[in-house]
Amino acid sequence: MKGMLQIMGVREIRLALPALVLSVVGDAMAFVALTLRVHGSGAGPYAVAALLLCFSLPVVATMGVAGALADRLDPPLLIGVAALGQALASLGLATSRSLPATFALVVVLQLGFSVTNPTLTSVLTRAVGDEHLGQLTSLQQALYAAASPIGAALGGVIVQSHGDAMVFVIDASSYIVLATPALGLGRGVVLPVAAWRSERLPFLPRDGWRAVHASPLASALLWALLPFVVTLESMNAVEVFLVRDELGGTDADFGFWQALAGAGALVGALLGGVITSDHRRVKVVVGCLTAMSALQIGVGVAPSLGWLFILGAALGLANSLSNAALVAVFIRAVAPDLRGRAIALLNGLARATSLLALGLGGFAGAQLGPRLSFVVAGIAGLLVAARAWRALRKASLEPTIPRAPRPAAARLPTMEG
Repeated sequence: MKGMLQIMGVREIRLALPALVLSVVGDAMAFVALTLRVHGSGAGPYAVAALLLCFSLPVVATMGVAGALADRLDPPLLIGVAALGQALASLGLATSRSLPATFALVVVLQLGFSVTNPTLTSVLTRAVGDEHLGQLTSLQQALYAAASPIGAALGGVIVQSHGDAMVFVIDASSYIVLATPALGLGRGVVLPVAAWRSERLPFLPRDGWRAVHASPLASALLWALLPFVVTLESMNAVEVFLVRDELGGTDADFGFWQALAGAGALVGALLGGVITSDHRRVKVVVGCLTAMSALQIGVGVAPSLGWLFILGAALGLANSLSNAALVAVFIRAVAPDLRGRAIALLNGLARATSLLALGLGGFAGAQLGPRLSFVVAGIAGLLVAARAWRALRKASLEPTIPRAPRPAAARLPTMEG
């Protein structure tokens, strides 16, 4: 608690965090409104998958460029311009309802996010100092987890009562709120503005690969995670059809389903901080993979919205708890001087795998229908969990100290920053 109070005394934190919370609420509202808009267009599961693709692809495609911009340009200018661009995109969503325009404007929104996220992270972490990074991360995650379900619930209610245009106007306002305190960020924070000019950046994360595969446990965790991302996230393209079409839920019911999953995620994140040993964390990862797969089967056969809400909250809890446990073990299993590159590899592969999941989810929804899609995904997840348990048991018998990765035989092609 003392650490939390100390970082709240930092000027940049006081400026940024309230605006970020409002922005998260607006984004959650907008996501629900966009999903309902695409569903209401009658374009089918493939259109929902395309919408989710528009949310993910810009962040993946511009990761290198956004990072360079975050290091090179003045933070207030960069955040302010990006946030204003997002505000204009939100206003565009309020006035245009065609699917091509909707998808294009979502891409603009996510391009802005790909710039503001690393820039804000750089500013805030430097402002609080390395000794308080843990408290900062905990505070951010707690605020985000609380704000997202509130925004999701509000989004469904507002769409049902006032239409989705109102949601996008509110979302635009949240970006204006984010841009305003950005004018005061960065003062007194030293950024390596010119460092990017002298660095040589590899095209491929070869160091990350070597770091992960030097640790049997980290490697086993990585290959347990990626297949499960497919079985879990593929259903993101199907869930709106289950709620609205199969169970006859309203727009507000869909928002409530999202809100309960977010509330469960908040509880799961808090429970993850209680686990103290890697041995227990590995068991929690496998247990959560198994539980989530069983819960997916339950979602597919849920007889009513009430059951769906309970299962959705449980899914959110298990997903958040497994993520917290997995990342903690993964980081500790990798050599300390290579952890940043290993985490970058983990994040990049997980996001790329989620893109594959979207396509499979759209295909499953169109061919199998919502209920059977969830059941098939759950069965596949149980198989993944069984394989993960065998691999992790074997990896746990290996030495706990990560092996040093073998030196590269030759350098990869590089590009100048």
